[in-house]
Amino acid sequence: MIYVNASILDEKPSGLGVYAKNVIGHLAALDPSVKVFCPIPLENAPVCRINRFVKPSYKKLGAVARLGWTQCVLPLKTRKTDTVYHPFQYLSLLSPSRQVMTIHDFIPLYYPQVARHQYHYYRFVMPLLLKRADKVICGSENTRQDVLKFYDCDAAKLFVVLDGYDGALFNEVVSREGVLAKYGIAYPYILLVGAGHEHKNLHRVIHAYKALGSGADCKVVIVGGHSPYAERLRDIVRSLSLESQVIFAGYVPDADLPAFYAGARCFAYPSLYEGFGLPVLEAMACGAPVICSNTSSLPEVAGEAALMFNPKDEEDIRHCLKRVLTDAALGATLRDRGRERVKPFSWEATAKGIYACLQA
Repeated sequence: MIYVNASILDEKPSGLGVYAKNVIGHLAALDPSVKVFCPIPLENAPVCRINRFVKPSYKKLGAVARLGWTQCVLPLKTRKTDTVYHPFQYLSLLSPSRQVMTIHDFIPLYYPQVARHQYHYYRFVMPLLLKRADKVICGSENTRQDVLKFYDCDAAKLFVVLDGYDGALFNEVVSREGVLAKYGIAYPYILLVGAGHEHKNLHRVIHAYKALGSGADCKVVIVGGHSPYAERLRDIVRSLSLESQVIFAGYVPDADLPAFYAGARCFAYPSLYEGFGLPVLEAMACGAPVICSNTSSLPEVAGEAALMFNPKDEEDIRHCLKRVLTDAALGATLRDRGRERVKPFSWEATAKGIYACLQA
């Protein structure tokens, strides 16, 4: 019997929750006998309900409850002959079952200031989890290499299964009429997303945009909610006298985000580190020309379908911006390559890869 630990899910999943929800739905389609431990009901999978306090919406309490449930309760729910899949970097040290977990990234080790509460978990608990795991699924080859870089782990138990994206939401078919008007956007723009953390590196794009001067011929739209880094970006914009040219759209719900991608002259993703880099696929699926960093997992995701730059070199970023904004043929080529690039990526393909690991 295959069980899935979906204690990471709540009514409004984000991040790891989105991954878990999508993978679980397709795993259940592949094998109707799969059982899911989850604190909420799911439409597309059979659920064994568990304590509601494990939900991420309970924040610190939820994290403690989730850890306690995984370590102390889960071992009592399964047998030695069962397989338990954890779609995030948890597993039970005491469970008698065969266990498989997915590791998504190593942000807590590369950028401790972003996830201080997880830094010690990655330093001292993760080695125990890796030793206990029968198999470890990595969301990219870059993440697999990070496991080997940071830990003494048997490479034979590491498997790469690339993430998917929501093709029903991010595409060029569904009408986006009126969405941009709702945000007051009626001008050409460069799109940036992810104003939550400094390693997203949006400030260097702003400086590169300033260096373009009148050659930019468009504005910059930044999507992302309130954060200390977003405030720093606002300060940079003011210091460069770009208030009328760099627009902060604030938080944008997923339903509206495809319109932002589709309407962009280009999508710039200058992140210093990504475990996978899902926005690159989302932008390509919506028909946006993409320029992005040449670091971490992003070359794996973008392939030859994006113009790449050194994310620490503002002149390199400026050069790529200028090329894609002034060369219509290049923009069209990137759009066409992007459409082809996204075709192999789907949550169904991700689930099939995971299911193969669970059965082997």
